Amino acid sequence: MHRNALVPVMAVAIVNGIFSPWVLMVFLFYPVWYPGWAPPLSQIVYMASALILSTMTIMLAGVPAALYERWSAQPRSIVVSSIWLAGTVLLTLPALPNVMRALSGG
Repeated sequence: MHRNALVPVMAVAIVNGIFSPWVLMVFLFYPVWYPGWAPPLSQIVYMASALILSTMTIMLAGVPAALYERWSAQPRSIVVSSIWLAGTVLLTLPALPNVMRALSGG
């Protein structure tokens, strides 16, 4: 797959990581995953939580694309990219109310 095809996937995943309602769950479980040597500042923990959620979004959205690529006789990179982007957008749907609230300034 061409590297530029992943740019929209990463952008949507970053939006999901920042605005998803699941970021609170990752944040609350920081004692499980956050290193003990790092200072437990809430801003740093939140950004790390958003990064973890963004990474998980990319990984989960890539599963259907990888299955298509594996099972297809002649996989096309545009189809793989489209499947990956569609999966990322679907995983980001729960974050849309928070995105709209942030865009409206309220």
